[in-house]
Amino acid sequence: MKKIALINPPFRGVIHRIKDAYPLGLGYIKAYCKSKGIICDLYDFSCSLLNDQALEEKYCLSDYDVIGVSSYSLFFSDTVELINLLKKDHNIIVVGGHHATLCGSKILQDFPVIDYCLKGFGEKSFYEFVSSLDTENVYSVSGLCYRKDDEIIDNPVNYEGIDIDEFPAPDRGDIIVDASNYEFDATKKVFHISTSRGCPYHCTYCVNCKNNYWLARSEASVLDELNREFRGKDYKYINFVDCNFYVNPSRAESLIARIREEYPGVKFSFQTRSDQVAHNKGRLEKLLSAGDCSITLGIESNSAQVLKRYRKETTPDINQDAIRFLKHTQSQTLVYMIMFEALESLDDIRASFDFLKNNELLDYATVGNIYQTLVPFYGSHYYEEFRSYYVGSIHERTKPVFLDNKVQKLYDAVCEFRNLYEDRISEAVYVLSSINRTEDENKELLFLIKIQYVIFEYLLVLCENVGICDLCLLEETGFKKELDEILDRVGGQFSI
Repeated sequence: MKKIALINPPFRGVIHRIKDAYPLGLGYIKAYCKSKGIICDLYDFSCSLLNDQALEEKYCLSDYDVIGVSSYSLFFSDTVELINLLKKDHNIIVVGGHHATLCGSKILQDFPVIDYCLKGFGEKSFYEFVSSLDTENVYSVSGLCYRKDDEIIDNPVNYEGIDIDEFPAPDRGDIIVDASNYEFDATKKVFHISTSRGCPYHCTYCVNCKNNYWLARSEASVLDELNREFRGKDYKYINFVDCNFYVNPSRAESLIARIREEYPGVKFSFQTRSDQVAHNKGRLEKLLSAGDCSITLGIESNSAQVLKRYRKETTPDINQDAIRFLKHTQSQTLVYMIMFEALESLDDIRASFDFLKNNELLDYATVGNIYQTLVPFYGSHYYEEFRSYYVGSIHERTKPVFLDNKVQKLYDAVCEFRNLYEDRISEAVYVLSSINRTEDENKELLFLIKIQYVIFEYLLVLCENVGICDLCLLEETGFKKELDEILDRVGGQFSI
């Protein structure tokens, strides 16, 4: 029997105050392999503050015969540094996940240290890979990329005939987590579950843009997982992590009704599209009437031109219709936007920001919206059409080269402000949120929650009106002085 490790790699450069959710993808692979008699050790390093060398020594990772590593496009360069450390003559490194699925053989071309790449669903393919590793049968594994006779072979992925109900649910307790420095373990209260895979839509920037399948688990399968995992636990929330939970409204409503019946008092959240809300308001009004369910929308942009370029199949009117409905039917509405994209104009950015502001969606929980920049994933339709507007490696966060020079100035100023202040504001908000506050401290907290939006619009107005966007101009406002004073009092040390 080979000694096998599955690794969720560290997310470097990210502040981790909340323990990350259980890595479902790797968990499903581990569970499927176990059902076939193959044992894997699962490690979650996503929130670890240890460096790669310390992780390797602490868990003796190089001793494994097969090391499967999940891949994320924005962090893959960091992941390769870990792989370089783990790779020895006696072991095999295989990479799977979103980035592997998109890049395929490109990963083997660019990184000789990686032995194999697996595209698509990993449950069956990883099991077939490890069980046939010492035979010629390994070369027929669906989605496998490999080297043979100085050639790189890229096997196609076969999605036909897949029944995701046959994949055993993960055992969330059977995992080794290195995350001793987080301050809150949300996983003890929030149960993350996937009830479907894929998405039938065609958004050009999405990892699913070329695989428009949508596979749904049966209600019995979902409830069986809940019944097993909820025993002896104190979960208060269920978060459906599906790419698009409301593809089939009848199924979604029936599933929630069944869970409500068996687990009264548990709250729900899921994400969907604005057109699904706008076209199903009657049904959703009934679903949301109990007050235990919240919907998050992926708006992406409120510019008609940008939405068309993304092939979102929505419009600003549909977005507004959906938000108007949700603002009246749930206590808090969160939306996600892509504020910066290489081909955008200032008018496009203004349309999106005004949508947030006019609908009172300037939440601290989604303050990342004002910094969010489209990253063209290798292999996506967007990448194929517009990659010339981005610079940098496809294995990390690329940088846009904006068509509009004013947008470039805005982007540079916003990024500079973020680099100087975002982490420190986050620290101060966390500190003030954790204490019994005075009236003055309540005012300071409210200021900190809104200040990033205020600065963003200030810089946007400068670009719109005078074509200048210099962060030094903040010296002429009261924003910087007040921000520095609050952050200094709370304990930060900031300067522009």
